[in-house]
Amino acid sequence: MDVKYPNARAHLFDAVRALSTSPDSIQVRLADATESLLAVTLDEFASDTELTIKFARILDLIAVDRDDASAIAIETAAYLTDVEAGVLAALIFDLLYEVA
Repeated sequence: MDVKYPNARAHLFDAVRALSTSPDSIQVRLADATESLLAVTLDEFASDTELTIKFARILDLIAVDRDDASAIAIETAAYLTDVEAGVLAALIFDLLYEVA
């Protein structure tokens, strides 16, 4: 059976693992998940507009500036409120569910 979006699925799974297996704050866990999230590209979802939009929303929330997306994402995660971080984490979990 062919898996759709195998690269995205693997990186999203790694991001979810970082979010769910640490006793650290949600902000620290999001920062840990950013490397995996940023390894996924919008082009991977080119065949599905809805997934493209969902992933773009995640990127907009975590990596606002594209110059050094990794550094910006880590800094952004550190300043999210618990509610904002929870919303972002839920979006990541939902996207993994859709591509799994």
